[in-house]
Parts: sequence; structure tokens; C-alpha cells
Amino acid sequence: MDVIAQILSIISCVAIIFSFQLKNNRHLFLVQTFAAFGFGLSYLFLGAVDGFLINTVSFINTAVLLNVKLKKKPVLIAICILLPLISSIAPLTYTGVWNAIKILETVFSYLIAFAQIVYTLATWKDDGKKIRTVRMFLVTPAWLGYNIVVFSIGGIICEVFNVISIVVSFIRYGKDGFDK
Repeated sequence: MDVIAQILSIISCVAIIFSFQLKNNRHLFLVQTFAAFGFGLSYLFLGAVDGFLINTVSFINTAVLLNVKLKKKPVLIAICILLPLISSIAPLTYTGVWNAIKILETVFSYLIAFAQIVYTLATWKDDGKKIRTVRMFLVTPAWLGYNIVVFSIGGIICEVFNVISIVVSFIRYGKDGFDK
């Protein structure tokens, strides 16, 4: 299962990196929905249940963002913000001996949940600059730490290249060249 997990994470990595080069936010969300699904499965195969849950939430959030009619419902933003909080409870349900790796995984899970909430708010505003800035300075560092702890090769590569891809997108489009 580890080989399948790593292959899925690398495919998802390529999709995420590609997504930041898309000028249109709708296209960015579509590609990131696909990537969140792939990363979720890869974490499940790695036994990283909290990564699976958080990516499932990310998949749901970006799917909602793709539907403009749903996006205009204030109740949905509340649900999309609460889902990462609910998914961050998963590490509390672990049984067995807690070791340093599991504790680090749990800490990063909480950081990711917080980062995903901020990212959800940024994506809800449909401001390409904010989406990329929050991703680069909040979401990416949290996921990078998590991916190192659970040893997701595609995840590690993805987060390193996310920063590069975001910087390239700012160079290509300027700070105000994205959808608002």
C-alpha cells in the first residue's frame, strides 16, 4: 500500500503545482479538488487518518467553492469552517502508545486544521492574491511538517514546489493579475 500511497501523492503533487499557474480561480479550485481527493487516499493508505480526514474536508470545501449557487449560502461557509475543526478531533481518538512521531503528527494536524480554516476564508473571497499568499505562508508550512512526519514523498515535494509555483504565478501575473 505504501507504493500506491506514494504514487497517488506524486500525481496529486503535480496537479497542485499546476493549479497555481491557472489564472482563473474556478480552474484552480477544480484541479485542487482532484488533488485533495488523491492526497486523501494517499494518506489513508499511509495510515495517516487525520491527513485523510483533513483532505476529505478540503475536497468538500473546494467542491462547494466550484458551485457558485452553494457558495452564496452563508450556512455553507460556517460548515466549511467547522469541518476542519471536526476533522482535527481524529487524533484524540487514537489508542495505544503515544510516541514522539504520533505527537508531532497530532500537532501538525491541528496546525493544518487552523490553516485550512484560514484558507477556506481566503478562497471564499475569491481573491487570487490572498489564496496564494495564505497557501504559501500558512498552509504549505503546516502540510510540509506533516508530510515529513508521515513520510509522504509526494506531499513533501508538493509543498516545496507549491512555494516555487506560487512565486512564479506572482511573477507571471503580478500581484493584482488574479481573479478578484
